[in-house]
Amino acid sequence: MQKIYSFLFFLLLTLISTRYFFHQGVPVTHDGNNHLIRFANYKIAVRELQIPPRLAPNLVNGYGYPVFNYNYPLANILSLPFSILNFHYELTFKLLISLSVFLALVGANLFLRAKDFNKNARIFALLVFALNPYIYTSIIFRGNIGEIMAWSILPWIFYFLEKIKLDQKLLDRNLVYLTLLLSMLFLAHNITAFFASILLIFYAVWIYWHDLKLLKKFFLAFIWGFTNALWFWLSAIAEKNLIILDNVDLSLNYYKHFPTLAQLLSWPIHFGYSYFGSVDSMTYGLGILQLVLLILAIVFFWQKQNQKYLVFFIALALLFLAQLEISRPLYELLPFASFIQFPWRLALLFSIVLLPISALIFSQLHKPLKNILLVLVFLQLWQFWQVKPIDYHHKNIIDYDADAGTTSVNQENMPKTFEFAFYEGKKEPIFILSGQGELEVQKLYGSSREYFLNLKEKSVVVESTAFFPGWETKANGQKLVYLDNQEIQGRLAYELEPGEYQIKSKFTQGTWPRMIGNSLSLFSLLACLLLWQKARKNKE
Repeated sequence: MQKIYSFLFFLLLTLISTRYFFHQGVPVTHDGNNHLIRFANYKIAVRELQIPPRLAPNLVNGYGYPVFNYNYPLANILSLPFSILNFHYELTFKLLISLSVFLALVGANLFLRAKDFNKNARIFALLVFALNPYIYTSIIFRGNIGEIMAWSILPWIFYFLEKIKLDQKLLDRNLVYLTLLLSMLFLAHNITAFFASILLIFYAVWIYWHDLKLLKKFFLAFIWGFTNALWFWLSAIAEKNLIILDNVDLSLNYYKHFPTLAQLLSWPIHFGYSYFGSVDSMTYGLGILQLVLLILAIVFFWQKQNQKYLVFFIALALLFLAQLEISRPLYELLPFASFIQFPWRLALLFSIVLLPISALIFSQLHKPLKNILLVLVFLQLWQFWQVKPIDYHHKNIIDYDADAGTTSVNQENMPKTFEFAFYEGKKEPIFILSGQGELEVQKLYGSSREYFLNLKEKSVVVESTAFFPGWETKANGQKLVYLDNQEIQGRLAYELEPGEYQIKSKFTQGTWPRMIGNSLSLFSLLACLLLWQKARKNKE
């Protein structure tokens, strides 16, 4: 019966932020539509035997866009079973977000139980965790499923950081679970994974410094988890120079998106955008309840000097300050930190660290102060209830499949060599640019094609595809060398002498980062499965 009550409690808390999903279509958000299009292209890429997918075949009007090589794949991977079963992408999006919120609450409760908090303290902390303005706006205004999934995974990681303390062996089942959860975090959202890794390393070193065995366990799980995700990360980092990411506004001007202190204190929640400077239409407020708890945390630490939870107090303060422009020198020291794009994103980690602190504070307050906090809970809940999506949109599955956009704000994953300015008016898929001959298309997909050429004279042949390393074209079994010039402008093109040719073009994993990353990740995942199986047998 207790499990049923817990399930209903978690379900009700989940519905606070997902209740608007009981509506045709999905809320109009910053990124939501982009993720639905990526779901569609991920399915198409797998169907075309891109494993793992790196190129979205239908994007950029069919020229292809390597968004999967650089942007967090976990949501796309989890969408695949639903896509194969022909679920509508909008329904899949709603299910994945709802499940993520539910699992976040379950993981948070397990973590608090592992910290020995009583039931009332856990309930209060879970209410604070669920009534999180950042996650709420991520769901109904921003539509960032990657951040929501990362937020969902982090409490489970903290829970298993407690669980591995109980294992006597270095290699045990809980270590495997921690490793797999870290792998999921690394694939959930690039930016969140980077900053969460700093938080996790800081936390683990702090709590395990006196126990070298536990510290070894953590770093083993961390490195092992990253190796599981290396198929994505190695190519994303090593091939970053192939795209325009480093030169777009969101990367160069992150410092113009620091919120002011007044904005962190602002209320209520409303839709908007982050602009350069301190005038924005979007709210970044941490929440009245969260801010009161921050003040209480400062007072509590000043009076109690609780060493057991000191690491959380320090992390909470740092995550608050790191959202303000005062922390800019630190960003300039950290490699890759500029890719945060929006420093207010650290509010996600702030909510994770606040979880045990809110339980600790509630457990040690007198009843009158507890009642004041409960009033604030209901006030924040009431305010959440007033906020609604600005609108809904709905499209058919085929509309998502055929979408010709880029799914990224600054087209930041565009190959540097692709300068063809007229891709909106796409030419025929394959054509003879110069020379003379006949062409017969036999198979045509976004990731591969086959066709026959009968050339009467020396000719340049162009495929209406953006060149990106990994493309490979063979004529009568011989690999061709691609051409590029002012006329070709980064499309797939090659030159052949007169004659008859059977042409096969396909997108492959044939770059050194992909081949090494794929191989190491496969080996690492197999090792995880073998260890898990062995640990399971030992327990039996």
